[in-house]
Amino acid sequence: MTSGVTDDTIHPVKAALVVLFALCCAIPAAYAADASAPPDPFCFQGNPDYTYADDHLWVNIKKCEPADADLAYYVCDVQTTDPAALRSALGGDEPGGPREFTSDIAARHGAALAINGDCYDFHASGIIIRNGEILRQKKVSNRHMLTLDSNGDMEVTTDRGQEDAADLAEELLGKGVVQAWQFGPELIRDGRAVELKPFGLIPVRDNLREPRTGIGQIGPLHYVVIVADGRSKGHSRGVSLPGLQNLFVEAGALVAFNLDGGGSTTLYFHGQVINEPSGNRQRYVSDILYFK
Repeated sequence: MTSGVTDDTIHPVKAALVVLFALCCAIPAAYAADASAPPDPFCFQGNPDYTYADDHLWVNIKKCEPADADLAYYVCDVQTTDPAALRSALGGDEPGGPREFTSDIAARHGAALAINGDCYDFHASGIIIRNGEILRQKKVSNRHMLTLDSNGDMEVTTDRGQEDAADLAEELLGKGVVQAWQFGPELIRDGRAVELKPFGLIPVRDNLREPRTGIGQIGPLHYVVIVADGRSKGHSRGVSLPGLQNLFVEAGALVAFNLDGGGSTTLYFHGQVINEPSGNRQRYVSDILYFK
């Protein structure tokens, strides 16, 4: 008795297995993995308090309240397979548009995670690039500049005294820069805390505790966002810039940068603001950074 299957006939089950094997081989490993498990370990210890995962993005957030520190802060571990997952958005969705709440801009753009940006419309100098478009290329700036390129890599520029803004803006685009934010100071370079010098706009003394927002990079397409609440009696006094710097060191950041803080500090996650902004209300801001 024969099975009815000859050399010229492919059994349906066998055919299905061949197709399945071919599909698995065609899918990058990061996509084939369980969406609940990011490619690398978290940048914090213990289990996350908030999680989000889809086919290219993993967001895991730990709320930290150290004993006797009068401090509450959030460490956000963000990993992705898409270099375009980190984006910017403007109030009113256009340069010079109206300021809005971080949550409103984030919701409109379908953000999984969002923070306030550099409040670019609060000053008139430096280079502003958003999503590959030059919005400003004016005179030199005393602020530091954080750039993000098309590979998803961050770099901070601190020597701003001699640059020609128009030439530099075009040069940055030519190098693949898609975002340029003006604020600072730089916190971490090559995995080490930098010396914090008097910064004019932002005092760097170690006894000044404020709400803070910062972002950094741990490795390829692996980012860390730290948001510290402040100015809230009985909840959190905030953190100094040296203190924020230390938190990024603990998270393993290779690069880290201080963004606008104070009343602007806002952490939006998956449809809601999860931190406690100063004064128990959001401040209107000109722009956000978000992951999608």
